[in-house]
Amino acid sequence: MHTMKSRTIPLRTLIISLCIVGMFLEISGLIWSSKKDKPSETFLKLTEPVPHVLDNPLENGYFLLLGFAAASGADPVQVGYDIWLEADGRSLPQEFDFEKPGRSELRVPVGIDDVLPEWKASNPLEEFQRRDALFRTSAARYRILLQRYDQWLRMRFEDWGYAHTGAPRVEELMSTHRLYVADGFAQQSRLGLERLTRDVTRWRIVLREARTLSMKVLAEVMLEDDVEFLSRLISQPTVDRTLLTQALHLLQPLTRSEYSLRWPVQSEFVLGYRREQRSDRTLIPQERRDNSTTASLARAAHLQPELFKTVEHPRTHRFFGMSSASQRTWDTYAMFYDATIKAADSVHSPLPKLRDVARDSPLTLLERMTNPLEFDPNWEPFAQRLVETDARLRLASLQILLRNPATTATIPTRLAEVGSMYFDPFTGFPMLWSPTQKRLYSVGKDGLDDGGDPTFDISVPLTPAMDPSMAVAKRAAR
Repeated sequence: MHTMKSRTIPLRTLIISLCIVGMFLEISGLIWSSKKDKPSETFLKLTEPVPHVLDNPLENGYFLLLGFAAASGADPVQVGYDIWLEADGRSLPQEFDFEKPGRSELRVPVGIDDVLPEWKASNPLEEFQRRDALFRTSAARYRILLQRYDQWLRMRFEDWGYAHTGAPRVEELMSTHRLYVADGFAQQSRLGLERLTRDVTRWRIVLREARTLSMKVLAEVMLEDDVEFLSRLISQPTVDRTLLTQALHLLQPLTRSEYSLRWPVQSEFVLGYRREQRSDRTLIPQERRDNSTTASLARAAHLQPELFKTVEHPRTHRFFGMSSASQRTWDTYAMFYDATIKAADSVHSPLPKLRDVARDSPLTLLERMTNPLEFDPNWEPFAQRLVETDARLRLASLQILLRNPATTATIPTRLAEVGSMYFDPFTGFPMLWSPTQKRLYSVGKDGLDDGGDPTFDISVPLTPAMDPSMAVAKRAAR
């Protein structure tokens, strides 16, 4: 009896082992055979190399942004290019390394708002022109950064961060752009307006041409900072007519190309695919990345830092060092990313879900079991962020358009008549008006009317002269 039992156990173990080996061979054979499948047209379209318009990297303002805080005696463009080359040559993607000597010697050691507190004053021009203004000390201290910022505004730009991770340091850029504009207005109103115009124009170009998510968000942050500053200028009771005319030109609503997320979405797809292919060859664990610059950018944009991780394509499951992602798997992801790009081009189109797109994919049941499509990137917060930027532009434009008071028409009537290009991009309806708070507002991303409360809604003030009820009261008092 004992002998029979001892023989049965090894036989059962042998059968189970053979089944496991057979299943492994079946799965590995499936993976290897499917890797030989011809890529789909959509996959090929998304992975086409992106041509560079600028042949000489040292003429590209993108690299000046990367090396912006380099040591005073260094060429910031060359330093930025060196940072990029170092990341480009790594076996696996990693964020740009700003910690090496000479790369961040001119970093700003204090908070952005502490460098130029006058920037957010209710009447910033009045503060800038005071002889004892605090920003004058900062302007002298960061003279080299101001020179570099002026250089950046005059350079051509092409986002070479495509299919790379990382972002420029936002702290120095934000602080210096404020000092640059403020110093211009302190010298002469015309010079300040010229600098502000150049700044807004440049960041709108970056917003339009950004090929990476980090650069897209950075452009939004810088542009919105200028827009909010302009909004404070044009809300003053007396404003120079030249400023109003130029501001209206700068504050036009976002264009379709500025809204587009095509390149950032495509960049994340290519980055994920390259990460997978390189890890297949090297068979080394993914390197630890420093997310400090991305985290700083997220804070500046009022986004949760982990949102950048939610769109970062992860590495797929592995069997004995072999990726389980077949070509059909990547074709399915390509379908999804392509659908996301098309949907994001329309403001009110809901972004697709991976599970919905995957229903029409050629994946077999075994492929779905060995490599379930669990990654579902969340691009919605970034799409909504662009709508917020557009709402701020439209509200600031309305501050100018409603500046001359009407004799009879109420503000809600004028908001309805001004034209759909100035309607609330979140609803497609006219912007709202709070007579108690004297503020124009958009309902914001939650879609709820909170009465113009700036905590929930996006709002701007109107001067009393813009309210027809105030004009009637003044005439009655006479």
